[in-house]
Amino acid sequence: MKNGNCVDKFIEKRLDISINEILQLRDHLSKKIDIRTNAVDYFNTGCYENDYADIRKIKEQALKLAENCNKFLERISEQYSKLS
Repeated sequence: MKNGNCVDKFIEKRLDISINEILQLRDHLSKKIDIRTNAVDYFNTGCYENDYADIRKIKEQALKLAENCNKFLERISEQYSKLS
């Protein structure tokens, strides 16, 4: 990144990475729709185990994203307070 301020850096270094990870996990889940629809006993399949793990990873990534947003907002609020 050549231009931009701290918000642009946040987008590039934190936001984009987390969102891309979540989208990759979503795509991985979506690709298994046929397995889920054709499974006789879905909850006793490896697909269920993988889906569960992927959804946990999405949750962890979303929590990490929320934490990064909170930290960033605190930092820029502190900088704004110093200017006031």
